[in-house]
Amino acid sequence: MSDPTQRQPPAGRGGEPRARADTPADPAPAPEPRGARTLDALVELVRRVTRADTAGVVGLSHDEGAAAWLAASGFRALAGAGRRGDFTTTKPGAGLVRHVAEARSLVVLEGVGASPEYTAEEFPLHAAEGVRTLALAPLSARGTTLGALVVGFRSAHEFSAEERETLEGLAGMAALALDNARLLETVITGKKIWEQTFDAIPDGIIVHDAAMIITRSNAAAAEMMGLDAPSEAVGLSCAAAFARLFGERAAAYHMTHRTGTATSFEIQAEDGRRYLVAVAPLSTSPESGVESAATEGDGRGPGAGDSSGAGQTDSEPADSEPRTSWSVITWSDVTQLSDMQEQLSRSRRLATVGQLAAGVAHEINNPLAAITTCAEATQRDLRSLPELAETARERDWNFYLEEIVRQALRCKAITRGLLDLSRQRRARREPCDVNAVIERTVKLFEERTAAAAAAAATNTAPPGGETARVRFSLSLDEAAGEVATDEGMLRQILDNLLTNAVDALGGPGQVEVSTASAGERVRLEVADTGPGIPPEMLVRIFEPFFTTKEAGRGSGLGLAIATSLAEALGGALTVESKPGAGSRFRLWLPRRAPEGRDEG
Repeated sequence: MSDPTQRQPPAGRGGEPRARADTPADPAPAPEPRGARTLDALVELVRRVTRADTAGVVGLSHDEGAAAWLAASGFRALAGAGRRGDFTTTKPGAGLVRHVAEARSLVVLEGVGASPEYTAEEFPLHAAEGVRTLALAPLSARGTTLGALVVGFRSAHEFSAEERETLEGLAGMAALALDNARLLETVITGKKIWEQTFDAIPDGIIVHDAAMIITRSNAAAAEMMGLDAPSEAVGLSCAAAFARLFGERAAAYHMTHRTGTATSFEIQAEDGRRYLVAVAPLSTSPESGVESAATEGDGRGPGAGDSSGAGQTDSEPADSEPRTSWSVITWSDVTQLSDMQEQLSRSRRLATVGQLAAGVAHEINNPLAAITTCAEATQRDLRSLPELAETARERDWNFYLEEIVRQALRCKAITRGLLDLSRQRRARREPCDVNAVIERTVKLFEERTAAAAAAAATNTAPPGGETARVRFSLSLDEAAGEVATDEGMLRQILDNLLTNAVDALGGPGQVEVSTASAGERVRLEVADTGPGIPPEMLVRIFEPFFTTKEAGRGSGLGLAIATSLAEALGGALTVESKPGAGSRFRLWLPRRAPEGRDEG
């Protein structure tokens, strides 16, 4: 008996109606419960058929233990305008509710409001209306009592067998209408919950049809695409959505014809963020309920056109190729997770390097020491014997021996760097004046360049003597102040950064060292006027053994060691560089309390 054409707002749980107001003066009239008009028509029919004075439907909510009027007719309280909402939101009397809950068949109550058994306090509405006889016909569906059809007479009334049968038949109709309304409400409530859950998911989700046209989108996906509402995404092609999300190149590469199989892949957007994208096929069979917004109402089902074989008709060839099914595409931002995985992978590599370095340092340093000692002893012998000294000059033996010593010492420096890189050294937190450390370290580099200049003047400059033409400048912020950190580690980081800057110049240039207070952190910056670092090398600049220097000019461990030490200090080391514009390395140090002090 429910009216499926009536699109009414939902009733409350258990069938309780939400308040209604018929007066136009009410600025926000409450919506009618679903099936309310059907129940209204039914109680009017009951009054006419039974010639009763009042009739109504009481709904029960077993989950909430409550009852409410769902429809009523014949009550004087309904005669005034705007009183229907007041009446339907009034709870039935306790006695009426009790009898409705206990009724298993038609029950007749005599002497309502006048007898001690049915007092006016327990039946306030009917007693006020002067009703003396009540008939309660339970409304049951699938073994559950949903409520009762309540018929009232203001005078004593004897129910005939025919009236009882009629009343029970009308109660069956009311039960069906009420059950249908509640089932519809359950479906609508479930749909709302699903839609709210769909929109609450923080990952982007879209559903596309066989033509790769979006039919559904959640709020997160719409926001990521720069749209105001999910409805604006409906009708877009997946290629257009991917272009909005990840860029044109990603869309052109990934949004090709799909075979309807599940797949997942990682994609990097043009802004550098990374996403994990998953594609899962959906069934387009009639039972799945999947319907394209693009073909809705055009007389074609999901199987029409270029959909999957679920919609194949007898007129189609039996050996026609399978068609691409609908799919749901989800994506989540995994940039932070990827960074953590890379950091973990880097830590594992460093651990492996540490194990290797420990063995290499022991096994190689001893032979290198022997090689160095023997080469130096041979040099002394050549210088002490005139005949051999002359032969050594003619054959460049001195150069060869010096090169042997130099390369042996370089190998020892590499093994020492490996140990520094892998050593899990705990940083101390002691008061340290960052600006003072910088001034002392830069002064040492200035003296080193002065010595290189003197050596160049006497033509004894070692490789890299061009450092004599490097100028150093300081721009120190006094607000940087004192930082609780490990001064030894800080000096080593600064030494590596300055050495890297000087080597990057490869000739005349300038190195500027600056500090700045940045809230809870202090920034130390080393900038050079060198040629800069190409983008393809910049992403690998902190990797062990990676170097942009000429062969024999560096081991590729300096920046890797500096990064490891920066992390041990609780800070970070970053780089900014462009070809032709020099490089800037920034060390970020946290402001923390020294060890042994209260950090609260």
